[in-house]
Amino acid sequence: MTFPILFAEIKRAFRLARSYSLEYISDLILYVTGFLLLVVIFRASSDSYGPEGILSTLIGYLTWKICASVMINIAHIADDEAKTGTLESLFVIGIPSGSLFLTRSVGIILNEGLRGLILGIVLALVFGVLQPISILAILIFLMTLTGACGLGFALTGLVLFYKRTGGMLNLVWQMLVFFTGALAPIQQPIFAAVARVLPLTWGIECLRAVLIEKATVISLWQNGLMIGLLINTAFYVALGVVCFKWGERQARLQGVLAHY
Repeated sequence: MTFPILFAEIKRAFRLARSYSLEYISDLILYVTGFLLLVVIFRASSDSYGPEGILSTLIGYLTWKICASVMINIAHIADDEAKTGTLESLFVIGIPSGSLFLTRSVGIILNEGLRGLILGIVLALVFGVLQPISILAILIFLMTLTGACGLGFALTGLVLFYKRTGGMLNLVWQMLVFFTGALAPIQQPIFAAVARVLPLTWGIECLRAVLIEKATVISLWQNGLMIGLLINTAFYVALGVVCFKWGERQARLQGVLAHY
């Protein structure tokens, strides 16, 4: 990854964002409205649902919104290039394909991160739960995001070979909101076990512990949350590398990079 290519991809991402400003405003309104509806439902379900519950839901909601959006958009790099017939050119321009996808991912992360930050500030101000974010919380979020990016690259590998994977991407998107405890902690044993092998779950639990319970890195390590997050992140990063390389290799062998 070279700095000029990285800078060009970041500039490209924000130019696209400026072009789609109306869509982004609509997206902000949609997710603000969605969170308001969630709060109404949770308050109707429990009389004890107050500021702490709202903050807990907001932490999961924002983590899911940013990380899942980054993950899906990374996979959409290959999907969009395939639809326009330019996917093959990404692999013959003399730049390692992994580096090119990685630089585009940085632009996606900055774009989605900024949108998520604005959404979070708006919602936190509306409900009066705005608070300082510690360095530990930022590091935990970055680790969670890294795991999501790993899954994004794994999905990209499948897109490179199978091409039409829109249904699969939508399924993963929905699973990450319903089965990771993003909206509320999962109590059902089977679903809780499934959540442990998905990305985001460990990160969301760690963030809630730090921002609500004021946990420290020592307490997170002692109760196993930090260990679980590190293992989960490492697993999805490794999975992303393996699946991306597999998808690229199979697409080259089958000669389907130029097909959609």
